[in-house]
Amino acid sequence: MTDFYGVNNTLSQQNVPSEKIGPGEQSGRLRVAYDSYTFSAALTTSDALYMMKIPKGARVIDVIVDSDDLGTTGDLNIGWEASPELDSSGSAVEAADADGFFAALDVNAAALVTSINKVGTSTAGYLKKFDAEVQVVIVPSENTTATSGSIALTVLYVVE
Repeated sequence: MTDFYGVNNTLSQQNVPSEKIGPGEQSGRLRVAYDSYTFSAALTTSDALYMMKIPKGARVIDVIVDSDDLGTTGDLNIGWEASPELDSSGSAVEAADADGFFAALDVNAAALVTSINKVGTSTAGYLKKFDAEVQVVIVPSENTTATSGSIALTVLYVVE
């Protein structure tokens, strides 16, 4: 039988001398960013809902969406914009990913509470460590028909 060791096990237990495990990967403090929006008109694919910012160095543990029933149609993409911080070549340190947390999340026909851990498909934002601050944004990929309701978003992350 062959023994295999995870990256952090190798750093802290196998290497001589041992090395430190990176921030947010061992005994980190869980942080919470929360934002909500109550609207009074249908959301369209030309709308953008700007929520919280995720700080540089944050590793996302979960993203939770709590949405009212937004009508007979309506899907949301939830992701992030490109970071304003640029690298040496002039490109954004973090590229935009419009559906990095949820792609075409169905918010019609019933209220919902869901998380990226429940969705059952891999998302780019799950356990992602951000190398620069990013703006979280919600953009409908299909118009909603409800003219009122609310959406709440919670991001759980570690930075230390």
